[in-house]
Amino acid sequence: MNSITAMPANSAAERIVRHFQSAGFAGITEALVIRIGLKKGDRLEVDAAFDKAADRGVMPPLAEYFAIQPYGFYSEQRSFAQAKAEVQSDFGANLRRKVPSIYFDRAPVVIDDALATGTKYDALVKFSDNILDYAVAVLLNDPTSSFFEYLDSHHGNDWQKIIGDFGAAASAFDQEVELF
Repeated sequence: MNSITAMPANSAAERIVRHFQSAGFAGITEALVIRIGLKKGDRLEVDAAFDKAADRGVMPPLAEYFAIQPYGFYSEQRSFAQAKAEVQSDFGANLRRKVPSIYFDRAPVVIDDALATGTKYDALVKFSDNILDYAVAVLLNDPTSSFFEYLDSHHGNDWQKIIGDFGAAASAFDQEVELF
């Protein structure tokens, strides 16, 4: 089931899923491409706020510091509307805590949530460096955990081939929809 919502990185999301599947990792069935922009602060302030939330055992202040917009979607299991309705629970705390790394660190950045199950996203990946003050990342749903086997066997050497032109699509698209 693909998304009928037109976003510039829909084809990139499908290409990512298909690439992993053709490499023998059929468990990867969904990719949500997101654009992350910084609302306020710098690395020190953001890290301190996220560390404080972790120390208190609460969700990190994602919406306070970052604007996160959908840029592309592909799924064999659900529609974009279904994924968007569930993003609050599917984008788990373990991945949310690492959004500062996704935004501030140079690519590639790979974050995993080994405890994710069902429709929850298992990985958050930044394939390329920020463009125009935005980070473009991909949330992957991988109920079989095959993505981590893929990383062990490929070490990121073919990521540019996977991504193709989605960096250009991400910098050109201006959508006012935020996920958080």
